[in-house]
Amino acid sequence: MLSSAHAQTTEHIRFSAQASTPVLSVSQPLQTRLRITNRSQTSRYVFRDLEYFVTAWAYDGAARSMHKEVVEEVSPPPPLRSDFILLKPGQYIEYIRRERLGDLGIHKAGQYRIDFDYRMNLSPKGTYGLPVWRGTQRASVFIQVRAD
Repeated sequence: MLSSAHAQTTEHIRFSAQASTPVLSVSQPLQTRLRITNRSQTSRYVFRDLEYFVTAWAYDGAARSMHKEVVEEVSPPPPLRSDFILLKPGQYIEYIRRERLGDLGIHKAGQYRIDFDYRMNLSPKGTYGLPVWRGTQRASVFIQVRAD
């Protein structure tokens, strides 16, 4: 089973996810490396803190959505100009996300797909006129959970 998969590539930005381990016990936290890469030939701005724009959803082996126990708050505080960083072509930023499997609705052994959605939806007014990439991309990781 694969431990990572990349989102659909786009002209400018690529969002990807990779689980630190593809097999874990139900009591272990899931640690995932999320990455935004500038794939364009020009520099692009991105919001520095990916935590505010990424949500996660778990699905079992039959592609049924798991009932999350934690509601994610994805509204960032009003951004400052310094919250945006310039990524030159080929550069990336990463964010390590840690969460309990139970928070994703995973409580028993099995195979699961975790989808991470990156949604940058700040208006041009909220980005100080900077050329910030806006849109939505999805990346998934596949994990196997074993009983404790």
